[in-house]
Amino acid sequence: MSTMRYLINRLSKGAICCMQRNIPCKSPAFVRSGNIVFRGTSTQSRGKSSPHSTLAISTASMDGEAVKIRWKDGSIAKFHHIWLRDHCQCEQCYNSATFQKEFNIVDVPLDIKPINVSIPGENYLSVQWPDSHETCFNAAWLRQHSYHTEQGTSGLKKPDQIDELFLWNKDTIETNVPNHFNFTKVVSSDDQLFTLSQSIIKYGFAFVENTPTKVDAVEEISKKLSGHAMETHYGKFWEFSNEVLEHADTAYTASYLRGHTDNTYFSNPAGLQMLHCVGHQGTGGMNLLVDGFFVAEKLKKDDRVSFDFLTSTTLPFQYKSEELHLKAKGPIIELDPFNGTISRIRFNNYDMQTLDCLNYEDVAQFYKALKAFTALTCDPENQLWFKLIPGLLLIMGNWRVLHGRSSFTGKRSMQGCYVNGDDFFGKYRARALALNKN
Repeated sequence: MSTMRYLINRLSKGAICCMQRNIPCKSPAFVRSGNIVFRGTSTQSRGKSSPHSTLAISTASMDGEAVKIRWKDGSIAKFHHIWLRDHCQCEQCYNSATFQKEFNIVDVPLDIKPINVSIPGENYLSVQWPDSHETCFNAAWLRQHSYHTEQGTSGLKKPDQIDELFLWNKDTIETNVPNHFNFTKVVSSDDQLFTLSQSIIKYGFAFVENTPTKVDAVEEISKKLSGHAMETHYGKFWEFSNEVLEHADTAYTASYLRGHTDNTYFSNPAGLQMLHCVGHQGTGGMNLLVDGFFVAEKLKKDDRVSFDFLTSTTLPFQYKSEELHLKAKGPIIELDPFNGTISRIRFNNYDMQTLDCLNYEDVAQFYKALKAFTALTCDPENQLWFKLIPGLLLIMGNWRVLHGRSSFTGKRSMQGCYVNGDDFFGKYRARALALNKN
C-alpha cells in the first residue's frame, strides 16, 4: 500500500560561532527550523537520522559564487555565499531567545564573497567575510540543510525526523487497528499525549475511551492537544442534537451524510475535529471515515489525468445563512508546494458553490474527475464504519480524513469542537523536543 510521510522539522544544532573583529566564536547554539511538509509515496520505511550526528567535513573551498564542501564520506554540497551570510547565527545576526533572525539582507551586497573559508575542526566550517565578520557552521547542521548535491548522493538529503503516515482502506485499517487511548492517561501524561498526537498524524484519526460526557472533557483534550479550541460560527464547543436545526448544515439533521471534510468555505479549514456522541435513543447513526490521502493516491495511480485536474483546478465553496455568508476557494486535492506531495483534501459536495468558474472546455473533464474521486470515497472497500457511543471520543484530521454518517431515528446528542491545524502541529513539535522524541 502506498504511504506518505511527514517530515517534522525541529530544533537542530546550527550555524554558530561568529566573530566581529576580536569577538571570540561562540559554542554551538540551537536554532529552530521551519514547518511541516509531506514527503514521499514509497512503501519502504525510512530510518530516522539525527542532525546532531558527526558528519565530518574533509575539505572546504570557494567555488565561484558558492562554498564547496566535501564530506568524509566523499559526498559534496555547495552553499551560495549570500545563503551562508544570511544564515549566520551569531548574537548580532540571530536572537536565540526568540529564535528569530536579526540579519537584514539589505546590509550586504548580493555578490558578497568570503575572504577565506577554513575548517577549524572537522565538525565546523568557518567563513570569514570582508567586514571582519566571521560565521562558524556546525557540519551536521550544514548537512541537514544542504540544498545541493553532486554525484547523485542521497546522503545529503535533509535527515529530518520522519513520522510515517499509514494510508488505509477498509481491509488495511481493520487488520492494523490503531490503539485506543484512555482519557485520564492522556490528560495526565505528556508521553500519552504525544503518542496520541502521533497516532492522529499517522492514521488520520484516533479514539479516546472513557471520556466523560460533559463538554468540559472535550475542552480539556483540545487544550492539551493545541492550547485551545478553534472558535467558528458554530461556537467554540458544541452541544447539539438533531431535534433543533441550530445552523444551516445537513450535519444538524438526521439525514444520511456522505463523506466530506469540514470548513471548505474557510481559507484555512480546521486541522482537527472532535466528535463525541453522548446519547442516542434510536437506530442508525453509524459513523463513517474515509482516508482522503489513500483515495487521492489511488486516483493518482489509476487516473492521472483526473488527479492532475483536481490538484490544479480551484473550486468555490460556501456557507450561507441569514446571518452569515462565508466563501473560500481551493482545489479538492492540495499539493505541498515544496515537494509536490498531497497535503490537504478539501472535499464537500454540500458546500460547493455554483460552478461558473470553469472554462467551457474544462467542464466535461471536471465532472469526469469529480465523479472518479467521489466514486472512490463511496466505494465500501475504502470506507470504515463504526458506532460512536458515550465515552468514545473521535479525533480526526480534517485536512486528510473524510467523515460521514448513516441516517438515524430518534434523538442523537453530540458534542465536539474544531482545532486549528497550525496550533496542533506546533504543540506536537514542541512536545517532541521536550520529551526528546526528535
